[in-house]
Amino acid sequence: MAFLQAVNMGLRFVLELCLLAALGYWGFQLDLGWPLRIAATIGAPLLTAVIWGLLIAPKASHRLTDPWRFVMEIVLFAVGAGALYLAGRPSAGAALFVIFLINRLLMMLWSR
Repeated sequence: MAFLQAVNMGLRFVLELCLLAALGYWGFQLDLGWPLRIAATIGAPLLTAVIWGLLIAPKASHRLTDPWRFVMEIVLFAVGAGALYLAGRPSAGAALFVIFLINRLLMMLWSR
């Protein structure tokens, strides 16, 4: 069981990276001029990483308590899934969100 928990925590980290990548991909796919595309490509993941680092991360300075942390995670991953949908990758967005929900459910069941 400890091995499965470790794998799930590793998956959690990969999901967080996928969230940032999804937002960067969305920014790059925008039909705007290059300066705005570059700003969105860098800015959206950066803003998300700052929010995650301040409110959700285990060592966050202003870590939210449950259930608010869980709500914020759902919001951020829903935004990432929506960004993939808007970028023309609806299947990838749905997969990101569903895998996140399964991962988070397992974390809650295993109290991590």
